[in-house]
This record gives sequence, C-alpha cells and structure tokens, in this order.
Amino acid sequence: MAKPIRSQKKVRRRRSPELARTELLDAAERLFRDLPPDKIGLKDVAREAEVSHALITHYFGTFDGLVEKVFERRTHRLRAAIIERLSTTGIANAEELIAILFTTFDDPVHLRLMKWLLASESGSVVHALALRDRGISIIAEQVAKVIDPNADVIARREVELALVITVSAAFGYTATKVALASAIGAKPDGTLDREVQKTLTAMLEAYLKVKTVKHPT
Repeated sequence: MAKPIRSQKKVRRRRSPELARTELLDAAERLFRDLPPDKIGLKDVAREAEVSHALITHYFGTFDGLVEKVFERRTHRLRAAIIERLSTTGIANAEELIAILFTTFDDPVHLRLMKWLLASESGSVVHALALRDRGISIIAEQVAKVIDPNADVIARREVELALVITVSAAFGYTATKVALASAIGAKPDGTLDREVQKTLTAMLEAYLKVKTVKHPT
C-alpha cells in the first residue's frame, strides 16, 4: 500500500533584520504605486512581502510607522540624488536640480505619501523628519559652495530661502496641476510641465546670481 504524500512545509527564509526591513519597505512601496495608504493595511503589505503582519509590527510598530519609513527612505534618496548631481555638474545646471524635484513630487508614490502624511495625524512626522535631517540646509550649503567656495553665512541663508520657494513651487504645482492649468486655460500636460520648470529655473538662477554674491566684510 502506497504511503500518503506528505505536504511539504514552506521553508522559512532566514534574513538579517536589515534585509527584512528593506523587503518590507519595498513591498509597501510597490502597493503604494496603485493605492494611497488609507486603502492599504498591514495584512496587504504582509501578503505582498510573504510574511506575517506580526513581523511588520515588530520592525515598524504600526502601519503608520511603516508608511513614515517608506517616505523617509524616499526623501533620503532624493537628497542624495540632488547632492550627487551638484557634486558632478554644479549649479550651472539649476534646471536639472528643479527637474529632480518635479520628477519626485510628480511621482504618484511620493505624492500620495506626502499628501497622506500631511493630512493625517502623522503630519508631524514630516515636520520632525525635516527638522532632524535639515535636508534643504544641507543642499543649500552644497549649492552655495558650487556658486562661490568662499560664500559666507548670509549667502547660504539666501540659497536656503530660494530652495524653500523652489520646493514649495514644485510640490504645489504637481499636487494641484489640474486646477492651476485650468486657471490659465492650459492643458495639464508635459508641455506645461516643461514651461513651468523653465520659468522656475530662470527665476532661481536670476535670484541666486543676485543674492549669493559674497558680502563684503
């Protein structure tokens, strides 16, 4: 008599804590490509990552904690990309700096996460992350050095303010593009995107040329 076939148990894959965290963040980010955080839960992420939802709470505490870490990772990557670009091409390509911002904010995942975090009780996380990392200040310092290696504190402050306006403009435009396009009787398409970026680039470059001249001692 033939012995019954025993079902094979799924072999658990051993992963380091760092790899496990990365895979969970990757899984969540894949889901956020199609849906906002309020349409997704821990079980959905667990299913996508092929783990138990208890593992997610182990590493991130709550679903909000997971969303926050996804956003934080994307923000760090954005800053690294900008600094890398500055170190290789310089502010002569301010258009590239603005293009990175527009591309990031126009990305459905980043835009969904930022809107959700700002509108939810986790909105304070965005502020805490910005305060802790001081991303704009770091980028401003790099920009100031490219423009003038001897730029003083006042010049760097001017660059910071210019970047605050630039980031605000990039996020505001991408978040409300349809309404803004309608307000000027235009189509919210790639042509308008390029025109807005070109205009903002010209404004940023003109401002920096005036404001980052080294102040006399």
